[in-house]
Amino acid sequence: MYTYIAKAISAQHEVIVSLVGGSKITGFPSWGEDRTRVKVVSPEKKVWIPLDEIEHVTTLISIKEKEPADR
Repeated sequence: MYTYIAKAISAQHEVIVSLVGGSKITGFPSWGEDRTRVKVVSPEKKVWIPLDEIEHVTTLISIKEKEPADR
């Protein structure tokens, strides 16, 4: 789990975090000083999630290409 979250953070990808209780949280992950939790930020909220409450992580990758800066 830790590896998938770390890869999403370094690539600045959005994730869907599925929790043990069945709920899901979507947003951009980041670490704090305490590496036993991950912060997930969405436009609506910021949530700190303990790693042991995470059941699954899905990484969302945009398929849209960015416009070149010179256009």
